Parts: sequence; structure tokens; C-alpha cells
Amino acid sequence: MNSSDIRDILQIDAPTEPSQKKSKANIEKRPEGISRELYSLIGGAPPVAFVKPTFKARYQTKKKATPWILQPFVNPARADDLELKHWIKANEADNQDYHFAKFNKVIDIIEYTDEDYEKYLTDTDWSKEETDYLFDLCRKYDLRFPVIEDRYNFESKPRTMEDLKDRFYTVNRKLILQGKGPISGDYIPDRQSLAQQYAYDKSKEVERKNALIMLFNRTKEQIEEEEALFVEAKRIESNEARFSKERESLLNSLQLEQIQHMASTPSTSLNASSSLNSPSGILASSPGGIGIAGGTAGSSHSTELKKKKKSSSIHEDSKKKPEVHENKKEKLTPGVYVRSQKLPIVKPTMQAKVIKILDEMGIGPRPIMPTSQICQKFETLQNSILNMLELKKVVDKTEVEHKVKVQKGRDGTPTGRKRAGSNAGSTSGAREKRRK
Repeated sequence: MNSSDIRDILQIDAPTEPSQKKSKANIEKRPEGISRELYSLIGGAPPVAFVKPTFKARYQTKKKATPWILQPFVNPARADDLELKHWIKANEADNQDYHFAKFNKVIDIIEYTDEDYEKYLTDTDWSKEETDYLFDLCRKYDLRFPVIEDRYNFESKPRTMEDLKDRFYTVNRKLILQGKGPISGDYIPDRQSLAQQYAYDKSKEVERKNALIMLFNRTKEQIEEEEALFVEAKRIESNEARFSKERESLLNSLQLEQIQHMASTPSTSLNASSSLNSPSGILASSPGGIGIAGGTAGSSHSTELKKKKKSSSIHEDSKKKPEVHENKKEKLTPGVYVRSQKLPIVKPTMQAKVIKILDEMGIGPRPIMPTSQICQKFETLQNSILNMLELKKVVDKTEVEHKVKVQKGRDGTPTGRKRAGSNAGSTSGAREKRRK
């Protein structure tokens, strides 16, 4: 059924106005010089769609209200059977249990008989009546000892909270050890651990509370002083690592400066010459000089021995020279310095060997208490070790040379004769050429 059928039934004439035709939308022409893809991005793109905000559904006011009724109830946590009333929903009226009764937690206080008290719980300061009164208050106020102390009044006896706690925990501990506690059976380890939970030291508790009272009664100046000390302690603790690094770098720089100063002193030549006149031929080092510890005399030891064998005149002249360096006074450095800085620095190539020998002797690489006498003895020991190492090096070298000479002698004719024969033949050939 269309609109014309409906007009015929209702006897309505057809409309005389012609129906308006929908006008076509004006389509913009693409200008010349612009590609179709670019023009679609510029003008032909659809508008941005905005999301319509959604709102919560309207509250249905025509819904039927839930009926509430005023119902009486009894709280099982109360012992007086007090009946009260409260509003609840009609569909929950069948549930007679009080909803908040599950939050009523009762603490189980240990109980004892007259026989148990006579056997285990007798005390000169506490009577049975006073102990019963204390346990009744503990049950009534659920071990809230501040409230128990406030309500405690037995024959006007003054009792502190520490006295009440000490008596309560002592009774519990003794009864648990005798098998009267909550643990069934006679399993001793469990009872011992449970008894430890009731341990109470009255003197420490009193001391702790007195300390808290003193802490609470501090003045403003004392609090500020303690805060300043705490900040200073934290600063020192945080800077400890940095201070240790700076200390190590300072010691290293002082040792390097000492090495450079000792290497530049003109007394090294005097020390070397005075070491030559020693009867054993060993290079000696004085406390103020470099010697072997400085690393200058060790390398020239073998050359000095060869010079001594070649020229006896140098050896005689060196005997006449006075030992100026040993009698020379030690030069004082300005400012404060550590006494152990005056110890000679060992050459890096020899340092590991010296430390190993000192370790075998049970001595550290540096003196622990560097007094003047200890530093002198330590320096003497260090120089002796260095002299021993240098002599060992010379002995090893001499042994190698001796072995080489022995091996050459075993091979055949000495090399000296061959050289002499070749030299004689060359000289005779030269004479014959001159005569011709």
C-alpha cells in the first residue's frame, strides 16, 4: 500500500504542487597543476568525526522501593542478654545472627587451680587473692594493661604496670613448663619455645621507659645539638671513601716527590765513592743517600768491580777520601711530615722481591709504628736485602761465564791460539809485500 491508495480510501485529492527535486551537490573542480592524490588530501577529505559523549543511564525512579523493617536483635558478645533493634531489609529478616558478632574475639587466659597455685605459683609479694584479682581484670579488659593499671585497686597496694606484667607472664611461664598450657601432651621442645614467648625482663622494661622519658623531656637546644651531630656523622660516613682515596693519592705523590728529590741530590756520587772503600766491596747505602734502594748503584756494581781490578790507583785514591756523606747531618724538610717518608724507596723492579723476602720473615712492607729506631733498623734490613739480591745477581752472572769458558775448553783448542796464528800469518804477508 502506497500513498495514492491511502488518498483514494480517504477521498483526498492529489497534491497540485510538484515535488521538489533534490539538488545535486556542487562538486568542486580540481584546479590545474595539482595531482589527484594531493587534491584528495587537501579538499576532498571527509571531515573529522567527533565522538559523541556518553552519559550514565538515568536512575529508574519508577522501580519499586525495597522494604525495610525494624527488627530486634541480641548481641551474643554481651552476657546480659540486652535486646536492641535495628533497621534491616525485609528479605534479610530470616537471618537472626548479628552481623558484627564475628568481630568479637576473646583472648584465652590461662586458668589454674588451688593445687597448681600451691605447687608452682606461690610468691612472697603476691597472694592468691591478688593474683586472682589480676587475672580477672586481664579477662575483663583483654590484656589492655594501661586500662588494667588504671582500674587496679586491691587493698590500696601500689602496683606499676611493670609489676602487673611481670606477675602475669611469670604465672603463664611456670604453668606452661608444667604442662598446664594450651599445648596438649608433654612435648618439651614446643613448651620451651612457647615459654620463651612469655619471657619478660622487668628491669630492662623499666630502664627502657626511663630512657624514653629522658628522650621526651629533652630541651630544644639538646634536640638541635643531636641533629647536628647526626648530620655530621652522616657526612663523615659518606666522605670516608673519598678521604681514603685522597690519602692514598697523597702518599703516592709524597713517595714520588721523595724519589725525584733523592735522584737530584749531588751526594749520590759521594755515596758511590764511599761504598767502594768498604772492605767487602759491597755497595753500602746510608740513611740519607740513595744507594741500592734508590736504584742508582745496583746497575753499576759490576762495572765498579771491573774498574777496581784494572786500576789499583783509583782504589788507593778512594781509600784516602774521607766519608763525607756518612758524617753529614740529615737535611730537615720544612713543615710536618711522616717519619716513614724518610725511608728509601725501593726500585720498582726489585720491590716485589723485597716484599716477598720481608713476608717470609714475617715483616710488613712498611713499619707499623715508625719510630726513629724502628725506621733505622728497617732501613738497614732493607739495604741488606737489596745487597743480597745484587750479590746473588753477580754470582749468577759469574757462574754463567765460568760455565761458558769451561764448555769452550772442552770443545778443543783454545780460541786464543787460533787468533794468534791468524794474526802472525797476516803480519808476515804484509812484510813480504813491503819487501817486493
